[in-house]
Order: sequence, then structure tokens, then C-alpha cells
Amino acid sequence: MKYTIIFFLIMLLACKKNIEQSSQNQNTIEESIRLSASIDTVSPIKADTLKVVLNILSKVPPQGLKYKLEVIKSDNNSLVHTIDTSSNQSQMDLVLRNLSIKSLYKVNLLVTSKSTPSNVLTKTFSITRGAVYKNYKLTSYTLSNYDNWYSSSQLYKADGSKYLSNPFIDEQSVQLDINSDGIEDVFYFESYDLNISPTPNPPPSIFLGNGESLIQNPYTGSSIINPHGTKLLVGDFNNDSLPDVFSNVAVDPPFGAFPFLNDNNHLILNSPNGFSKVIEFLDQGFWYTGCSGDIDNDGDLDIITFNFHNSANRVKSRIMWNDGNANFTIDFSGIGDIPTVYQSELFDINSDGFLDLVIAYVSNGNPRTNDFRVLWGNGKTFSLTNSTKIDISGEWYLMNIDFVDIDKDKIFEIVPSGNFIQNNINNYFISIFKSSDSGKSFSDKTSQYVENNITTTRFYHIRVQDIDKNGSVDIFSSERKDNLRWEWNGAKFIKK
Repeated sequence: MKYTIIFFLIMLLACKKNIEQSSQNQNTIEESIRLSASIDTVSPIKADTLKVVLNILSKVPPQGLKYKLEVIKSDNNSLVHTIDTSSNQSQMDLVLRNLSIKSLYKVNLLVTSKSTPSNVLTKTFSITRGAVYKNYKLTSYTLSNYDNWYSSSQLYKADGSKYLSNPFIDEQSVQLDINSDGIEDVFYFESYDLNISPTPNPPPSIFLGNGESLIQNPYTGSSIINPHGTKLLVGDFNNDSLPDVFSNVAVDPPFGAFPFLNDNNHLILNSPNGFSKVIEFLDQGFWYTGCSGDIDNDGDLDIITFNFHNSANRVKSRIMWNDGNANFTIDFSGIGDIPTVYQSELFDINSDGFLDLVIAYVSNGNPRTNDFRVLWGNGKTFSLTNSTKIDISGEWYLMNIDFVDIDKDKIFEIVPSGNFIQNNINNYFISIFKSSDSGKSFSDKTSQYVENNITTTRFYHIRVQDIDKNGSVDIFSSERKDNLRWEWNGAKFIKK
């Protein structure tokens, strides 16, 4: 009996203690969430990411806090980034992403106690994304693999009507971010009627992108002498961080008649207020192709431009060495007298740190032959005597030269593409040439690496890049509506 009474008293005291503790917990109110945020809401941010540091000023609840953060583009209320995470620490470091467009962004923050879901804090911040910087001091070839795969169905005239022509399969168009808003625009010399004499040469059309469509805007820059370009080169030629356009000009007859001495090249310089200056290169010729890159590795973009009819009009092709301020020194050595060059690109094929020059030309002689070769770079000049010839069909007309390193051996495969006529039908092709001896020779590996490489679908620009960002490189036409694309599957480019 004695022990029973003692046990009863112990249980009574324990129960009383639990009741008191429960009552004390019910009377304790969790401290309201308070925080400070270290975020730049005044100065325009300069990158597409922004670090935000949240310091919790109140006591962190026992089970921690949940954070939900949304980044919204203010002009169209589109959600561009979200963060959903938890922590029991008094400081949180968060990174806002996808601020790739110049715009005002709204950041909504929701912080919730995991111990007491009714304990909630909401805050809203506004941040401004300033001018978007892209490195335009790369080769014209690299910059021709654009950020976006556009369709001509996205083009609209200035009056809002649909744009019916097709610049993405014409040679004389390029994509670049003209106004530094983070969205690629289009610079385009429209096609012209060969039956009109003299040939009309309208100024370029500017199509400004808004993320969905491209709206035609008038060219308001400095006047251009005979402005119609053929191959256009994008690059920052005067080192002001803005993309410029160098225009190789080769206007067809009747404007230019033999010996084709009517056309001169121009460098159209960009500015924060648009294309504001034009540098005219007054040597006249038939400037059909060219390329640009930092040939001498001095930090600025040099230009190579080829006069297609140099055998007839005796105007030499040339390297134009840049001093960094778009002042150029002309150099004919090595390439000045190569006849009838009709395609060219600069690319470091053997990964030795020097840009190599890849050209297609028609050599003199009878019969004239289709000559395709790599002129190896040394940082100074190029020469046919230091080159590797690649055997291609004499029936081919090359329209593009591209590069890909599919086996990651740092010796890039060369991807020429173009057309040939068979049974009065234009056939368009892509091909792949590979070297197994560090560039001493290249062999045609098209049948091994490309499925169904011939099509009757017209193209001009062919691009080689992972355009759908799935980790597999694509070969495709710049005109998206044609949906002409091959994708690498680890062993072969499969037509999609």
C-alpha cells in the first residue's frame, strides 16, 4: 500500500509538470520573421545573374525557414526564374538567374516558418538589368553561329504586315544584338532586281527583336556608297564593346560590268545610338567573300577580303591589319594573287593558338579546277606554300565552310556545304572531312558521319552548333521554318 501511494504521487507530479510545460508552450509566441536583404536595387546590373544575401534578424524557428523567390520580367509579367528552398541558418545566399534581357525585373520573396506556417514574411524588390555585354571580339565564323534560330515567319514590316522575303537563306544577312538589350536583331541587305539598270542599292534593313518577333526599322545611320553587301562580317572592330558590320560588296551586273571595278567595301560602326559612322574602303573590285579574326593575337580584329575577279581587274586581295581603333594597314603578301576565291573562313583547326585560313577558289588553267585548302596560320601571314589541299568535286559550289571536333582530338573536322546540279536539279549537300595525321591530309568521311546528306531544300547559311542545347551538336540551315537539321547521336549526324 505504501509503494502504491508513492507511485501515485510521482505520476501526479509528472502529469502536473507536463500540463505546466504545455501551458507555457502555448503562451510562447514565435517571433515574427524579420530580415534584411543585400541586393542592388539602384544601379543597373551588368550580368545575367545577381547574388542576393538574406540576413534573418529575428530568431530562426526550430524547424527553420522556407524561402520562395520569383523573378518576373515587368513588361510582360513573364516568370524568368524561381527559387524554392529551406534553411535553418541565419543567412541565405541566393543567386537570381536568367536576367539576360535589358529590362526592369520584379522580385517577389516569400519566407515561411516551418514551425508556424502562419508566420510569413513577403517582400518585393525591383531591379534593373542594364546594357547586355557580349564578346564580339571573336572570329566572324564564331559569331555567325548565332544565339537564336530564327524563322522568316517572325519578320514583320514597319507597318506591321508580314515580311515575305527570306533573309535567313540569303547570304547578305547577319544576326547581332544591335541595341545591347540581350536579344539578337537582324541586319539585312535586301535582294535586288538584276533587270534594273543601274542596279538599285537600297540601304540595309534593321529588324529589332523583342524575343518573339522581329520588327523592321529604318536604317538611320550614315550614308553608304553603293551599299549592297554580299558576305557580312560581325565583330567589335573599334574595341568599344559594340558589334559592328563589315560589308564585302560584290554587286552583280548590270551595275558592275567587266572588269568588275564598281564596288568598294564598308565598315559600318555601331554606337549606343545605332549605326552612326561608316568607313569606306575605296579600292574598287568585286569583293565576294572575306572573314575576320585576331590573326596576329594582339587583341583586335583583323580582316581578310578577297577580290573575286583579281585575275581580270588586277586588284589584289588583302589582309587588313587593325590597330585596335578601326584603322587598317593593307597587306597583300601571301594571298593577294590567289585567283577567284569564293568562300573563306578563319578558324584555329589544329588548336595551336593561331587562326588558320580555309578557302575555296577556282585556280587558273585549262581546265579550271575547284581548289579547297587550309592555309596554316603563324600569327603573321598566310601562304599557299604552307597549306593542305582537300580534294572535292569540281561540280561542287561551296556556300559554307564550318567546323566541328566530333572526336575531341583538338584537330577539327571541316564541314563544307553547298550545291551541285544533277539532271537539271539543284542538289544541296553537307559533307565532313577529317584528318587523322594532325592536319597533313583530310579524307572525306561524309558517308560515315552523315545520314542522308543531300537534299533539294534550298539553303545558304549552314550552322554547326548545339542549337537546342541538349548536349548534342547540330548541323542545320539558318532558316528555321524549313526545319533542315541533322543531330549528332554519338556516332553519326542523323537527319531530323
